[in-house]
Amino acid sequence: MTRTLARQQLTRRFVPALGYLSMAGATALVAFVGLYALLVVFVVSLVGPGLRLLPFALTQLRRGADAHRRRAGRLLGCTIPSSYREAEGKVLIRAQVMLTDKATYTDLLWLLTHALLGTLGAAMSLALCLGSLSWLAAPLWWRVVPQPPQLMAWPIDSWWAALGASFAGLAYGVAACFLLPWCARLHALTTRLLLKPHRRRTSLAKRVEELTVTRAEALEAHAAELRRIERDLHDGAQAGLVSVSLRLAMMRKAHKDDPEQLPEMIDQARDLADQALQSLRAAVRSIYPPVLIDQGLAEAARALVAASQVPTELDLQYEAEGARAPAAVEAAAYFVISEALTNVAKHSGAENSQVRLRTTRNRIHISVWDDGRGGAAADSGSGIRGIKRRVAAFDGVTELHSPPGGPTALRVELPCGS
Repeated sequence: MTRTLARQQLTRRFVPALGYLSMAGATALVAFVGLYALLVVFVVSLVGPGLRLLPFALTQLRRGADAHRRRAGRLLGCTIPSSYREAEGKVLIRAQVMLTDKATYTDLLWLLTHALLGTLGAAMSLALCLGSLSWLAAPLWWRVVPQPPQLMAWPIDSWWAALGASFAGLAYGVAACFLLPWCARLHALTTRLLLKPHRRRTSLAKRVEELTVTRAEALEAHAAELRRIERDLHDGAQAGLVSVSLRLAMMRKAHKDDPEQLPEMIDQARDLADQALQSLRAAVRSIYPPVLIDQGLAEAARALVAASQVPTELDLQYEAEGARAPAAVEAAAYFVISEALTNVAKHSGAENSQVRLRTTRNRIHISVWDDGRGGAAADSGSGIRGIKRRVAAFDGVTELHSPPGGPTALRVELPCGS
């Protein structure tokens, strides 16, 4: 079991982190050159003819930043979008648009940060990995070198010293397995912090576009919900009532021809009526759970956690005692928790999970965490897409972090103010 866990740690965390830091180190050298080149272009642009180089240089900067958004997103298990203003038209117009775009200066700050952090991360990974390999192999080469090598201030001039050096190499390897994933994640988180779009940067046109897409998705989700309700009623309650109606017709005929069959047929009709009633109740609960009306979101969340197939801990926090969100918002929060726990049970392979629910006067904060295999993407399944559509209909926020190997964390914010 220990060997299996160590192998999984090596495969899921160390190898991707080593590849990420190696690429970060290579691109960090390019970033240093890019900073110098951009400085030259800015200076030359002040003269006049060099202004034609500015849009090209800033376009390359955007491409480099987008490449690192994708690379950091793969490591973190999320998508890091961009929010650039479209630069079209003549050279002067494109240069003006790019220079007035706040994202350009954020990219420049990221380029400097990446040049420093990428170099440090690559240097650390190179030192730890080469140190581990060289000292692990000390018993093979220490007698070949002309002068006795030294580990720190410790000369390797005997087999015992060489064996001790191999243990030092093992320590280097253990340090690399634990430090490099941490360094890679730190670099990726810094990249996401600097390069992700912030709400204050979002232009009015972009906001209108987002609201248009959100409205279309909300209408689509509403239509899909109506189709699901119609299908449930047609296949469940309606089919059951038709069966009851047919059974009553048969009972009427049996009353004349074979009265002895009536008790059995009455029992069958009663069973069919009970099944139709249960189906109708299930359809009603899927539209708006009665527990929300009777006891509120907190008790509804407790019921979902208690029914979860994976052992789940519930953390409730109230910052607005007695105040309740609108019914539609509470229903959306309920279905977000329900769908998230369903995904945990079906796809994560987790042994434990946690639901955090915090309510304020203006927002409902939901966080669902599990220790499963991870690797989930924001567009990987209908469950996550359904959560995003449902939250987007209320202009909420959905964030999913699910790196390969786990853990997975889903965070949702639903505004509930007027």
